[in-house]
Amino acid sequence: MLGLDQEPQLPQMDNTKADLVDPIPTPHWGSQSGVAFTITATATIKAQPQLILDTLLNTSTWPQWNRFVPRASLSDAPREPEEASRLRPGVLFTEHVDMAGRGRSTIVKMKLLMTSLDEINEPERHGYRIVWLGQNYPTWALRSERVHEIYQADTDGDATYYVYETFSGPLAWAVKLFVGQTLVERFAQWNAELKGFVERDT
Repeated sequence: MLGLDQEPQLPQMDNTKADLVDPIPTPHWGSQSGVAFTITATATIKAQPQLILDTLLNTSTWPQWNRFVPRASLSDAPREPEEASRLRPGVLFTEHVDMAGRGRSTIVKMKLLMTSLDEINEPERHGYRIVWLGQNYPTWALRSERVHEIYQADTDGDATYYVYETFSGPLAWAVKLFVGQTLVERFAQWNAELKGFVERDT
């Protein structure tokens, strides 16, 4: 793990795709009109979906791989030590976000609510879907919902990790204008660093 006095090298992201696109409907808010947009990122990971899921939910490992969000704190963590840092439906948590993506300076604290964890059982996709909602702003001003999908097309193939976050509401234009492209870069970095961390142990 890098010390605070070391300059980290950002990951190679050639195998990660990220973009800013027209709004994608989300499980909670559905289709959004007006001022709205979505950030997407996709990575192919040589691991089983369960391992990727466990890595995402276990926030105690985030400092080891996640320089975009090097820390997350749970507001109502259970008493059991093994569960104290694990995200689950109904948990409120705070992402300590470093928009520079260097993992050493918290610039923004984002409050979130994990709303669901479901299995994906479709003819050509088998895996998991995680959803969490932004809680920083009144919903009339800004709505954000992030969806993580981890799935395999068959039992022998690599897993696909696909994440998208849709922003809508009057303040979405400011998010898009001031940090839209930065979010594209940070989502790509999140996926690339997750891929590197998971594949290191497989």
